[in-house]
Amino acid sequence: MPRDDAKTETTTPTRINRGRARLLAWRSHAPRDFFEDNSALRGLVARYLGADRFAAARPALSSYGATVATDMPGLVERCGTDPHTPTLARYTALGERVEGVSFDPSYHQLGAHIYGSGVMGMTGQPDRAIEQAALVILTSHHGEAGHVCPLACTAGMIRVLQQVAHPWLREAFLPALTSPDYAQKLHGSQFLTEVQGGSDVGANACVAREVVADGPDRPGQWAISGEKWFCSVADAPLYLMTARPDGAADGTRGLGLFLVPHELPSEGHPRGVGAGLANRFRLRRLKKKLGTRAMASAEIDFEGALGWQVGPIDRGFATVVNLVLNTSRIFNAMACAGSMWMAFHEAAGFARHRQAFGGPIDRFKLVRQSLGALYAEAVAASASTLDLVAIEAGHQPWADAWRFGVNANKYWTSVRTTWSVRTAMEVMGGNGTIEDFSALPRLYRDAMVTESWEGTHNVLTAQIQRDMARYRVHEPFIAMLEERIDALAGDEATRAHAAVLAGRLGVLRDVAADLAADPRDARAAEVRRLLDDVMVVYQGVLMAELHRWQSAHLGDQALGVEAALPLEVLSCWLDAHPLVEARAEDGWWPREVYGAGTG
Repeated sequence: MPRDDAKTETTTPTRINRGRARLLAWRSHAPRDFFEDNSALRGLVARYLGADRFAAARPALSSYGATVATDMPGLVERCGTDPHTPTLARYTALGERVEGVSFDPSYHQLGAHIYGSGVMGMTGQPDRAIEQAALVILTSHHGEAGHVCPLACTAGMIRVLQQVAHPWLREAFLPALTSPDYAQKLHGSQFLTEVQGGSDVGANACVAREVVADGPDRPGQWAISGEKWFCSVADAPLYLMTARPDGAADGTRGLGLFLVPHELPSEGHPRGVGAGLANRFRLRRLKKKLGTRAMASAEIDFEGALGWQVGPIDRGFATVVNLVLNTSRIFNAMACAGSMWMAFHEAAGFARHRQAFGGPIDRFKLVRQSLGALYAEAVAASASTLDLVAIEAGHQPWADAWRFGVNANKYWTSVRTTWSVRTAMEVMGGNGTIEDFSALPRLYRDAMVTESWEGTHNVLTAQIQRDMARYRVHEPFIAMLEERIDALAGDEATRAHAAVLAGRLGVLRDVAADLAADPRDARAAEVRRLLDDVMVVYQGVLMAELHRWQSAHLGDQALGVEAALPLEVLSCWLDAHPLVEARAEDGWWPREVYGAGTG
């Protein structure tokens, strides 16, 4: 009897410890450098940069990839978890009104890493655009992390100041906005949304009253009053916001654009802002969001806040769309690509070490299919996003295709991110739902936010539908795909895939022409299905191009190409994404239950 007891005491803990040892092995074998340990992402960056630029950029990207993998996880986990999330700090200890936000020290430690990469200084520099995108994708392996939204907002603000702002504003703020020194840098935010309209920016009711006329020496100064409903990065030193000047037209045409400092303007300050006293606004409350918890979003009341005119007063909304929203949409896609990579890394590593029913679970066909799909989605999102960055920067000849692409890509990558994180959770089972077991719960919550930021799927679909009818934006995009598919057809290795892609595109070309000729709201669902199919073709083309490029550079040490992306990845991708079948043209919902309107 004592011998049997002793046997039980020794074998049971051994079996338990074996399972825990496998979990420890999973974590110890995780990537230590998210750039160097990812041949597909590295290959995409090398392809767009070319050998010389890649050789120059690689050390910094590798160093940052290691920082993201090893130094950031604990900081991200802490600053995004209660009780370490942002809190209001409206007054100093002496009762001075500052309308500030207080962050845990981990938030600032994380920011020092991120801004220290030099990511903001690359904004507006075409030769650094791919590097910047790679840095944002790497950062976003941890989701929004409290800083990716500020990066997007700051990049949009930098572009606005660079391209349309008064020289005084450029000289006053660009050096600090582009600084890698976290202690000295400024960051920005953008406030468009109001409670009565949401995405309907034309319904905005904030008003602006001119205080000092725009002149050659200083930009016009205005007093702005009204409420902004969803103010992300509420702690920013600078707000870029829309308001309607007195007497301006209704709708988006009557909106002006203004740069509003958090602190009261002061002539004696080197940057034109005060020494800590809040401008004329009140932070009503911080939003309790499902995701992006480490980043402060608020409702703000402006009470004659002083700000500067940015660009022509009657071009405010056009500037917002061209330089602010489009920048945020491409950054949103970068964030999605990074989250997809982390979802793959978490699930693939876990499946390799997790044992059940006699062996590691990655030997089961359904698990292997899930992991293959996760990998393909991450490659595809990275490829389409970097391709659009390269097009916008002028590195590729299809500039007219960008307008359609940037909106379709934002929609599609955000949809696929949520799917990817959910699929990774399925691979990990119940463990995938535990907040402190892996990054997946945080990534899932953040993914739900990126689906809504800078335009919900329905809003983007409606915009694309209008643009197809008015400006035929689909035509140059489809023409670009035709040209690139023809090039793939000339290569024996990619010829068969090119034929499949060409067949799909031929169908979609006709569908797009039909939808553009009939832009009724009743056909909006068909437009959304078109976006799904077009993005599958686009990303399929890019994966085939990556295979061809890597095959041509195998063994090139300067480009770091050890292997080509297997064409099986593309085959699985196409199998998993067949052409969407037609569904009912319209749906039904019980509108009468809620009433026809509120008046």
